[in-house]
Order: sequence, then structure tokens, then C-alpha cells
Amino acid sequence: MNDALAHERLVGVLGLIDRWGELYDRRWGRRDRYVEDAGLAPQVDSLLDEVRARTKLAHDVVVAMGEEALAEKVVEHEEGLYGGHPFTQARVALVEAIAILAQRAELAEIVGPVGPRLSASELHPTIWGAAAQLWDDGHLRAAVQTAATAFEGLLQHKAGPHVSGENLASLFSGKDPTVGSPRLRIRDVDPASNTWKSAHEGAAALVRGAFLGVRNLVSHPGWPDPNARQALEMLAVLSYIARLVDQSDTLQIP
Repeated sequence: MNDALAHERLVGVLGLIDRWGELYDRRWGRRDRYVEDAGLAPQVDSLLDEVRARTKLAHDVVVAMGEEALAEKVVEHEEGLYGGHPFTQARVALVEAIAILAQRAELAEIVGPVGPRLSASELHPTIWGAAAQLWDDGHLRAAVQTAATAFEGLLQHKAGPHVSGENLASLFSGKDPTVGSPRLRIRDVDPASNTWKSAHEGAAALVRGAFLGVRNLVSHPGWPDPNARQALEMLAVLSYIARLVDQSDTLQIP
């Protein structure tokens, strides 16, 4: 998201609400400063649709900021519900949202780039689906073990149950398939190119590494329990290879 543009838009909506709010208060003689001025009714009414439209934009911007709870306040409310005009609460919420954006910029200057973040829910569904409940219960080692078993099942669905563990790397072998030994071919890569060779040799190495360096380690009692970061990175390894499987066609001899 473009924080600078979001800040600019929210400040603009806040200014619009304040202009309309002043007209509203003058129209109805609010805040003990104004005598009711019925002649302002057309201006209040004509500006209301713009206020509603821009408040909807502001609401969506705040949602995009990841501040869903705050965004729930950036809406029109029943007149007088919050001691003022129908956008009184929205105004307060916008002031907070603008402050959050300003502080983001300040925080970025202090701590530097945050970088991308990995969300477990974005992992391959076979991997995260197997690990999720155990992970949520705090059983990280078991979550990785169960995900690795699901990963093995995903590959065995292609190779057959007679092949297991690191031997499943043969699925990405550059050799032609034989009876009972199918191959996976990553789509949209020129078979005559060095890229094709690298892709398939790399995928085969990743499969071997996933079993030797992930599944076997968390299955051996001599290996320490992974912390949350280590466990998530292990799941990410499995997820990436599972995505490669999804991007591949199966070649086999009937």
C-alpha cells in the first residue's frame, strides 16, 4: 500500500467531514456557538452525498491498512448517537488512522525495512492443512512431522506407494519414465534449455533435502525441538516443493 497517498486521502476526507460538520452545526445551532440557520439546509444536504462517498473510501483505506476494528468506526451513524453529527465517530477514527500512518513512517526510519512476512495460512494447503491444528495447540515438532507425512503422501500419489522418502526424488529425474516409475515435468519450461535441467535437478535435490533435512530430523529424538521460526521455515520448505508438484504434469507409461 502507498502509505503517503493513503495519508493524503485520509487527511482530505477528514477536512471534508470538518467542513460539512461546521455547516451541520451552524444549520442546527449546535455546540452553543451557533444560532440555528435553516438557510444552510441546502448546503448541508448537497454536500452530504460527497461526505458519504469519501467516508466509504476512507473506510476501505483503513481496512487496507490492516486496521479492521478501526475501520468499523469509519461509517455514518445515527444522528446524535455520539453526541454530534452522523460522522462524529468516523472523524475520531480518521484522526487515529492518520496518526498510525504517520507513525509507520517514523517507525520505518527508526528500525529500517521490515521486509516480507510469511503467513502460515498462505502455505500449500496440503502442508498447512496437516499442520494447523497441532500448530495451534503448540505442538510444533509434531506439526512439522505430520506435514512431512502429508508431503510424502502427495508425492506417493504421483509415484505410487512403493516409493518413499528421499527415493521420491526420482519423480523429477531427467530420465524418461519407465513402467512403474513416472516422472514429473514442470510446465512452461523449454525441455531443451539449461533452465529445464536446473529446475528438475533442483526439484529432485529439494525432495531429498526435505526428507533428510526436515522429516528425518524432526522424527529423530536426538534433534532438538524447533522453535516457531524454525518450524515455520521447515513447513515453508515442504510447501515450496508441494507447489512445484502442482506446477508439474505427470508422465507415465501405462
